[in-house]
Amino acid sequence: MLKSKANEVIVLISVVVDVDDTLINTERRMHGVWRELLGREVPMEAVETLGLGQISEKFASSDQKARVNELRKRFWDIILCLENVGSELAELDEPIAFAAEVLQKWSKHCQLVYLTGRTENTRELTLDQLRKFGFPTDNIQLTMFNLEDYARARGLNPSGPTQVDTKSKLFSSISKQYNIVRVVDDYPGYFPIYKQFDVPERIGLLRPKKYSLQQYIDRGATRVVESWKQLKDDVPKRM
Repeated sequence: MLKSKANEVIVLISVVVDVDDTLINTERRMHGVWRELLGREVPMEAVETLGLGQISEKFASSDQKARVNELRKRFWDIILCLENVGSELAELDEPIAFAAEVLQKWSKHCQLVYLTGRTENTRELTLDQLRKFGFPTDNIQLTMFNLEDYARARGLNPSGPTQVDTKSKLFSSISKQYNIVRVVDDYPGYFPIYKQFDVPERIGLLRPKKYSLQQYIDRGATRVVESWKQLKDDVPKRM
């Protein structure tokens, strides 16, 4: 976005923020997804610490393991709300403490862009959640994946893009619109993208049950915080 001031062209500064497990805690939803998928309770500790393959290996029945491709596809179909139960389970999501308060403050100083792996079919659901939890939804940009971006994960197209590929493509598009001065994300695997685009402030929101602080630093984070409260008085500035 460009603004004119006299004869000067000003590029509006922007902050890019992830949604799931950065702003909105999805652990209770994921716990419900595994219960729906496997027909049994999976300990919350496992949901908080293990990945898809690890949980499947540890808790799926022999019959379910024999149908691993079907299991994987249904997992993603529920997550992406292609089944009604996915939208119902989204009601279990909760806001992460202090995040809404911080973003309300930031939104007065910069263009706020939500960049999420959620897909376009969940746009209204996502905006409704953000409003309900007190996050800014006016004059923001919500950039989302398409269902085709998950063809590889769902086992429909082994040569399809990875989630990192899609995130990089979308981030590149955002970087052409705005001067991105800060990004906040909970997943270390995306930080090489942010480093590649020379974002000055690359902030990792630590998920200590799943990732170590060093993993964020090694992948390109410039700093790591344990809580949004640490960012309460840290308003983004033009670099």
